[in-house]
Amino acid sequence: MLDKEIPPSVPEVQSLLGTGKQSLLRIAKDYRKVAWKGSTFAALHRGRPPEMLLNYHYCNPPNIEHVIRGGELTGKACFNYIFPAAMYQHMKMHRRILGHLSAVYCVAFDRTGHRIFTGSDDCLVKIWSTYNGRLLSTLRGHSAEISDMAVNYENTMIAAGSCDKIIRVWCLRTCAPVAVLQGHTGTITSVQFCPMARSSVRYMVSTGEDGTVCFWQWDADSMRFNGRPQKFTERPRPGVQMLCSSFSVGGIFLATGSTDHLIRMYYLGTGTPEKIAELESHTDKVDSIQFSHTGDRFVSGSRDGTARIWLFQQQEWRSILLDMAAKLPGSEPCSEEEKFMKPKVTMIAWDQCDSSVITAVNNHLLKVWNSYTGQLLHILTGHEDEVFVLEPHPFDSRIMLSAGHDGSLFIWDITKGSKLRHYFNMIEGQGHGAVFDCKFSPDGQHFACTDSHGHLVVFGFGCSKPYEKIPDQMFFHTDYRPLIRDANNYVLDEQTQQAPHLMPPPFLVDVDGNPHPTKYQRLVPGRENSADEHLIPQLGYVATSDGEVVEQVISQQTSDQDERGQEASILDGLIRQLQQRQDSHQGDQDGVFNGQLNREGTPRRGFRSPSLDIQSPPNIGLRRSGQVEGVRQMHQNAPRSQIATERDLLAWKRRVVVPELPPSVNRKHEEYRMAKSEEEINLYTTVRKKKPSHPTQKNDLEDSVHLKKKKRLYLRGISRTCNSAAEFIEFSCEEGEESECSTEEVNDLTEEHGSSGGSGEEEEDEWQTESNSSSDSSSDYSDWTADAGINLRPPTRMSSRRRVPRPVSSSDEESLAEEKMPTKKQKKFKARQERTTRRAVLNREFSNEWRPSIWITDTVPRKSPFVPQMGDEVIYFRQGHEAYIAAAQRNNIYKNNPNKEPWKKMELRDQELVKIVGIKYEVGPPTLCCLKLALIDHATGRITERSFSIKYHDMPDVIDFLVLHQLYEEARRRNWQTNDRFRSVIDDAWWFGKVISQEPYQAEYPDSHFQCYTVQWDNNEMERLSPWDMEPIPNNAQQPEEVGASVPVTPDEVDDLLYKPQEGEWAGKTRDEECERIISGIDQLLSLEIASQFAAPVDLRTYPVYCMVVSYPTDLSSIRMRLVNRFYRRISALMWEARYIEHNARTFNEPESPIARLAKKIAALLLKFIK
Repeated sequence: MLDKEIPPSVPEVQSLLGTGKQSLLRIAKDYRKVAWKGSTFAALHRGRPPEMLLNYHYCNPPNIEHVIRGGELTGKACFNYIFPAAMYQHMKMHRRILGHLSAVYCVAFDRTGHRIFTGSDDCLVKIWSTYNGRLLSTLRGHSAEISDMAVNYENTMIAAGSCDKIIRVWCLRTCAPVAVLQGHTGTITSVQFCPMARSSVRYMVSTGEDGTVCFWQWDADSMRFNGRPQKFTERPRPGVQMLCSSFSVGGIFLATGSTDHLIRMYYLGTGTPEKIAELESHTDKVDSIQFSHTGDRFVSGSRDGTARIWLFQQQEWRSILLDMAAKLPGSEPCSEEEKFMKPKVTMIAWDQCDSSVITAVNNHLLKVWNSYTGQLLHILTGHEDEVFVLEPHPFDSRIMLSAGHDGSLFIWDITKGSKLRHYFNMIEGQGHGAVFDCKFSPDGQHFACTDSHGHLVVFGFGCSKPYEKIPDQMFFHTDYRPLIRDANNYVLDEQTQQAPHLMPPPFLVDVDGNPHPTKYQRLVPGRENSADEHLIPQLGYVATSDGEVVEQVISQQTSDQDERGQEASILDGLIRQLQQRQDSHQGDQDGVFNGQLNREGTPRRGFRSPSLDIQSPPNIGLRRSGQVEGVRQMHQNAPRSQIATERDLLAWKRRVVVPELPPSVNRKHEEYRMAKSEEEINLYTTVRKKKPSHPTQKNDLEDSVHLKKKKRLYLRGISRTCNSAAEFIEFSCEEGEESECSTEEVNDLTEEHGSSGGSGEEEEDEWQTESNSSSDSSSDYSDWTADAGINLRPPTRMSSRRRVPRPVSSSDEESLAEEKMPTKKQKKFKARQERTTRRAVLNREFSNEWRPSIWITDTVPRKSPFVPQMGDEVIYFRQGHEAYIAAAQRNNIYKNNPNKEPWKKMELRDQELVKIVGIKYEVGPPTLCCLKLALIDHATGRITERSFSIKYHDMPDVIDFLVLHQLYEEARRRNWQTNDRFRSVIDDAWWFGKVISQEPYQAEYPDSHFQCYTVQWDNNEMERLSPWDMEPIPNNAQQPEEVGASVPVTPDEVDDLLYKPQEGEWAGKTRDEECERIISGIDQLLSLEIASQFAAPVDLRTYPVYCMVVSYPTDLSSIRMRLVNRFYRRISALMWEARYIEHNARTFNEPESPIARLAKKIAALLLKFIK
């Protein structure tokens, strides 16, 4: 009975000693099917894995993957032992494929790992098979180099950004264009899909060299994009470019890096993007940034030689400093070459478990850091040129891949700091090719890299036999054919008038344009099952514009098919006959028509109508060798017989180029990203109520970048100049829509001033005349003689501008009084004539020297050089002013009238306490600052009726001769003695020395403190300093590592050196309160459409003469950034600059033009909010 119910393994064998199915005690439930799960093996039972059932061997055994993973989690086994790192030595190169004619800077895998995407400087994006290297499709449309690519998380779309300032999005299944996004005015620098999946509304972000961050909204269900992005213009000063971006794993945070040293943080937790922070700890451009794989930390790399690991904690962004100059304990000291070479971070990466950060340095070293402590763990050597590729393994945290311009590709074990595998990209007959990008497949079984010669190189485990079936060079004959574009920048193939994704399967050719043999033609999707006779392309002679005859692919050979007419579609035959008739009828018109089309493709020798130039070849053969143009000449043909039929289109639509993720996998990934999104929202919202509107930042480890000391103190302003003119003008704003200038504005353009001085009515008349004819009416105050403690009211806008007869200069004002004022008509005619002539010259001879100095446009407050602001009380040093005038004359910077120097018109002591009661700027070169200074009575502290004006600019060879009264008094109280130690700020670093002696700088000014101390630096250099250039050394101050070296200035120390606002200067409130209030108001103003014209600096590429007409450019973003940095010393200085928005628009355009009226509204609205 027992045997009948539960049959034994061996029939008729009975034993009490038997087990399993031979046991007499067996029951049915012992042999039920058991579904083993990984959790069963991972669960712990009293600290050890659960025991296996006695009947384990008779049940369905669990998957070996679950057993291994469960053992790994419970400590029974470790992945390191199951799969040793040495196994990666068996990864080999499967195939090197030439698929592009230019360098390939972008490579990516799809989310399944089955496809590889390459983006090249030849304007093409190509899709390849991972497992056999087949070329599956070419995505055409861009007209410039591909700069970045991204695949969405659903694996349905790919987006590519380009130097043509356009982002193109294609459907991966059909290769059809999904969207053409035009929101940037500069090169696209990064494209990222947001991981956030809280609803069907998704975002894609792009950054550009125009200084903007664009958030593109799209719908996951319909795959439709909103053509108008939410744009953030981040240009606090001219030339700022956005360089890189990275999303957190949940997609709630976005971090971006830029050339202005700032890291900007954006938050998407509310459903719409908003900027939440600007982190300023780097001192050079931030060109690499990356969020961790699982947490909310991110690392930033900068050209200043540091990287920082950031974490949002305790209501602020905290960072850990990674100094690239750091050495391992016990390592050899730096060589002489390393001492003079400033380290720069070229690339950064996290390992897969986020415990380590890897940085590539421009000295060809890789450094591995503990991501929690910032400790340097390993230094990896092997590269011989800069490294720009760091790629972590998708699941093995031990493995990191690096590649660089030396052509070397390394696989590293970063836990041990050892080298596992080295590949060298040697190209036969061409030397080595620099490796520009590299990516691991999602399963870690393959990785692909691209190089400077247009190659795709596929590496992986296993057999290379599938890759042996493909040729070394793979191009489609349609790759470089010209395109025509519509108004929205969608493209059609010029010759077939079809969208590229609807064209029939192309032919496979090599780099010279020669068609591959039949066996390779079957590798083209859609030709797998074609008969041999349909795989032979028809060749024809094509005559180029210079008379050269080239043999090219014309169309598919169809003679056999014509002979078997019954096999051909009757409809296809009729269409072919009609097409041939149209070709012969329109033959004479093709050349003209083709010349009118907007063809955008690779430059070529010329285009001729194929119907006129094709000749029947004497025999079918390969194109003759020695041709240079090669595959680029494939656009010379016109394969008329390849017009797609209805049947072709239906079959073509059913193809799947890139498969979608399985629904279960996609759902699992979405759930994970949604959970991470909730974690990030909770992290941010728990402290949001307590934190300020713009979170602060804190560095856990102080910056240790060492700056080289300049020999002289006067050089402290030079290092802030722009690196290049190209970087300086990379910004955009359309403020100057009107190009006409009024008469007064032409007078501004041609006005020349000399240094002026005077008192009483003469001085006031001179200043008023200059104000009305130059760039501001800032002297229109109603309380010049107000008490020193009362804040000055900023200038009000004049209701009607005062007309002046002609440009005025202080050197010829006496002769001006004798001249007659010309009539309005004469003056207007003269102004237009001057404007036309002058602008024609300016457009031809536009030079960088016309642009305002960084001293004027800087948004960060600095102790030196001194930047004047309205209402400043300063000490004027006559001997310093004399030194400036002498230097200006010596260098022939501008004409100066010696008779108009202030000490020639009034009695001035060696130093005077004055107040700045008027500011205006004069168009250069160089741009000059004109100040009206009112003398202050030392006894009463009141402004007197005596005043004088000066004109100057920041010069590298001249010390500041205007010093803030507050800083002067602080310095005077220090009373330095001989041999006292001191420190001084030069180029944002502390330099140390001691006082040698105190004596007047010039004998004729015995009481002046100007450069009265002779000091000796720690490197034994001697120099003269003023008291306000010297600071006492605190007991806990950081000391330099070497004698004569410097120490970086901390942000807190910078704040201590700057001006402290006095009571009443911010309308009875603190500066921080007022700045934050006004920042929020500007943010609201920037969200309005009317403010878009004034949101950022004017684009000098569009309006090159702008800086030759407007002397002090400003905009809402610059004002906002100055508020963020606490640049303004009082609210009157802020209001003075706010009025310049309207003034500049009226100066560059007609006063009553639409842009000027709009500027008046913006300025009035801003001033009203400030008040």
